[in-house]
Amino acid sequence: MPNSTLDCPVREEINAYCSCPKTTCENHGLCCRCIVKHKNLVDKPFDKRLPHCLRGILDEALAAKKL
Repeated sequence: MPNSTLDCPVREEINAYCSCPKTTCENHGLCCRCIVKHKNLVDKPFDKRLPHCLRGILDEALAAKKL
């Protein structure tokens, strides 16, 4: 991914709303890089292949399926 993403004009705004607890991650606030990183974690459990901010949606879907 190009380094131009590091100059994202809305990175501070995204960081303010990012729910990921890993604030020291180099991809924190860079959604495009975070998504690519997690999508490529093919050797990890499925839930870890989703960025932290999207895992709640997975939990909701799984809970609805159990109903």
